Amino acid sequence: MKLKLAFLLALISSAGLIAADAPKPDAPKGDAPKTEGKGDKKGKKGAPQKPESVDEATWKKFLDASKAASEDAAVKAAEEKAKADPKDADARKAVMEARKAAVLKADASLESVFKALEEARAKGKGKGDKKGEGKKPEAK
Repeated sequence: MKLKLAFLLALISSAGLIAADAPKPDAPKGDAPKTEGKGDKKGKKGAPQKPESVDEATWKKFLDASKAASEDAAVKAAEEKAKADPKDADARKAVMEARKAAVLKADASLESVFKALEEARAKGKGKGDKKGEGKKPEAK
């Protein structure tokens, strides 16, 4: 009897260890993180997505000019002001305007990229307005 009890306890404990090592079941489809529409951001916070109407060469030139604009004194000053108060929408807008001015000062031909970005933002603001799409489910 003692042998059977010891065997049963060993069996139960090994089953628990095996279950702990088993892979977790997949999450239901509703809980899966959404990766669609992320474009080529590659996890960069604040990096704009390339609009479809902009060709690769122009986009690369825009990214290079934007990177160079980060060194501009007006952009740095605006960024410092925005860092002081991260919730200040006017300060964030001032950073965008300073960066835009610095990019256009470096290459005025990139105005078309800014227009395409503004159009894409305007389209994006209308998402989820139809038939309750995009709304979060209410907690019960």
